[in-house]
Amino acid sequence: MSTLLVYPSPDARLSLTYDASDRALGSVLSQEENGEWKPLAFFSRKLTPAEQRYSVYDRELLAVYASVRHFSFMLEGHNFTICTDHKPLIYALPQKHESVLHVRFGILTGSVSFRRIYGTFRVHLTW
Repeated sequence: MSTLLVYPSPDARLSLTYDASDRALGSVLSQEENGEWKPLAFFSRKLTPAEQRYSVYDRELLAVYASVRHFSFMLEGHNFTICTDHKPLIYALPQKHESVLHVRFGILTGSVSFRRIYGTFRVHLTW
């Protein structure tokens, strides 16, 4: 059975759930509709050979960066939640940036707050 995508609603809450593996990254942009999260769009891509050599932390950071950038036309001007299972990433946002990837991600994020929900970390962004 295939997944049914929904039409975007301008007033709905948005959530971006992502993950990265050794070879690829992917994400789903969802909106809350009648108390349930419904998918709006999916994104995935294969990592380049150089990206495959990134640390787990940097691959996760790259996945967030690539996903937010890919969905920027739907996210700009909206509050949205980034859902991650990678706890060290929540410390990436307020930190001093060490690499180009970290700087790019820092530029991408505006005001940020954190809270932990059901064992996954949700990062609330206004962009």
